[in-house]
Amino acid sequence: MAHFLSLELGREATPDPFQVEAITSTASTVALRIARQSGKSCVLAARGVMELQRGGTTICLAPAERQTREITRKVGLYLRGTDMVIERATQTEIEVNTGGRFIAVPASGATIRGYTATLLQVDEAAFLPGDNGGEDVITAILPMLTDDGQVFYASTPAGKKNFFAGLFLNAKPDDGIHRIVVRGTDIPRMSAKVERLRQQLSPTKFRQEVLVEMLSDGVSYFDLDLIEKANSEEAAVWPKL
Repeated sequence: MAHFLSLELGREATPDPFQVEAITSTASTVALRIARQSGKSCVLAARGVMELQRGGTTICLAPAERQTREITRKVGLYLRGTDMVIERATQTEIEVNTGGRFIAVPASGATIRGYTATLLQVDEAAFLPGDNGGEDVITAILPMLTDDGQVFYASTPAGKKNFFAGLFLNAKPDDGIHRIVVRGTDIPRMSAKVERLRQQLSPTKFRQEVLVEMLSDGVSYFDLDLIEKANSEEAAVWPKL
């Protein structure tokens, strides 16, 4: 992991403990609830390269096509630090000489059916499309996973009524899910960025984006920011008489 980070950052870098924990997990399911810009894509790319070395097939889903191109670019960058040879590459797919494949696709059931994968990755899993919080997409992809395959869900939270939130809210003992929660305040290298976000974001957005709290169901009658202002003397909805 440190070697891959040095390729990306151009200097010697030390991986965060959560990154090592995630990519070395042997759990059948890994759920990573993580602050923005904390190194999530590094974990997914490094784990994807590991699967390429094994000759496996990784299917990486993301809500937007732009995100699929970005994760594929990072996988290609990390491959430069290995002895694998890229035999075919596009903006969203890489094949190497081990027989391994990395395929990144937008999260639509119509575009992802028909694959077989040894590793599934769902990037920004809280933002999957669909009226039922992305469950239709998950239903479409899980059958393509081999019996001994592994699935990664990684995202910043986006409320409570989606499939990703349920992985944490409905946790059960011995359910085979390795849950990792990474707050921006947990990462020393992010201290300056966290402080800037604390100053510029509303308290609600800070709690969601940095502290990774699952706050709202997205259909509340009153917006959480409005409720906060109503309880703040500095920004009260009704002035004191």
